[in-house]
Amino acid sequence: MKRVFAPFILWYLKFFAKLQLIKIKPLIIGVGGSSGKSSVSLLISQILSQKFSVLQSKEKNSETGIPLNILDINIDDYSWFSWIRVVLLTPWRLLTNFKKYDIYVVEMGIDSPFPPKNMSYLLGIVKPQIGILTSIDLEHSQYFEFLAKSEKDTDRKKEIMAATAKEEGLLLKSLGESDRGIINLDDPNISNLLPLKSKTITVSSKRKDADFYISKINTELDSFEVDFIFLNENYKIKIMQPLPEYFAHSFILSIAACFSCGINIKDCITNLINNFSIPAGRFSVFKGIKDSVILDSSYNSSLESAKGAIEVVSRIARTRKVGILGDMRELGGLSGIQHEELARIILKNLDYAILIGPEMKKFVAPILSEGNFNYEAFDTFSGIKLTLPERIKKGDTILVKGSQNTLFLERAVEILLEKKIDAGKLCRRGEFWDKKRKEST
Repeated sequence: MKRVFAPFILWYLKFFAKLQLIKIKPLIIGVGGSSGKSSVSLLISQILSQKFSVLQSKEKNSETGIPLNILDINIDDYSWFSWIRVVLLTPWRLLTNFKKYDIYVVEMGIDSPFPPKNMSYLLGIVKPQIGILTSIDLEHSQYFEFLAKSEKDTDRKKEIMAATAKEEGLLLKSLGESDRGIINLDDPNISNLLPLKSKTITVSSKRKDADFYISKINTELDSFEVDFIFLNENYKIKIMQPLPEYFAHSFILSIAACFSCGINIKDCITNLINNFSIPAGRFSVFKGIKDSVILDSSYNSSLESAKGAIEVVSRIARTRKVGILGDMRELGGLSGIQHEELARIILKNLDYAILIGPEMKKFVAPILSEGNFNYEAFDTFSGIKLTLPERIKKGDTILVKGSQNTLFLERAVEILLEKKIDAGKLCRRGEFWDKKRKEST
């Protein structure tokens, strides 16, 4: 039954969403990449909202999420009853929803080279005039690994990255001559997409010839500072909380997009500083039990984002450095080498780790054992759930990070919060996710 109705529902939503965009005629800013999309989308929306009416997709980045966002339709539990409601409501929304907005900031997430999970499909729904790619890594490599022909893991990794970059890069390649592509030159998989048909704005912390040159990044216990140069002018951003270094690129990519829309650089910075916030689970800071500090990066995980987060803990912690770390999922045949690299990062930067998930136990634990590192490993979260507070010592700095599927490590954050009311600020809230968490081990 699903095979029969799913293609129809996808076509139906796509058709009406395109009509809605024709009716509203917004400027569309598309944000793609393996990680950092939600943060960049939110930052752009926050800055642009000072001058324009803005609709943001707010993590609704898929073949169904984007059309539903455009049509202003919420879906509760993804049951058949909910989808029937969506089908009935869709034409009514087109006829009655005339909310005007100047700019649509849309997060474009892909999981596969095949429709409807690929960039080509999403570009059939929205046609951005400004395109941004944040980064390219192996976050969904299991769906691209069939394209790799080499036997050696290191060669397969390069081939998979190239295939991922090709698919993600369709966002930039779709831009016309009057459009604008914003390029992270520090990611070779993105810079290799050049030249584009569109005008380009480049961002780099390594190349001084970039349009936006990041000259300094500094993370402290209570602040994150980025210095950059644009048109021979020096600028500074200072946010009063610690953040991983990759946020520097998120800030400057966002400022570049807003500058393209006519916002003065100084106004961008002022707005960013005064209104800074990030999506839940992307490095929020909470006060935990026993005077601990919790760095909540529980929404998702990949090697690069985990590395950046762990290095922050190493830099800012004044006492014991703790990681509650879950599997990095959807890596396919490259899961082993990615987790082994993560193990070496843990050895170098942390004092104690709680590993959750079969991949962590299989690939990370043996390397930590060889290094005489203090750790515990569990197949599922339920193995540590009841005794987790006992593992925490006074003043610990605790990083919580893991992939989404079945792990739901926001549960660890919730257990360790000093103020339980802060649970409302965690990722994946609502009845649907409450049910998912109860079903998960």
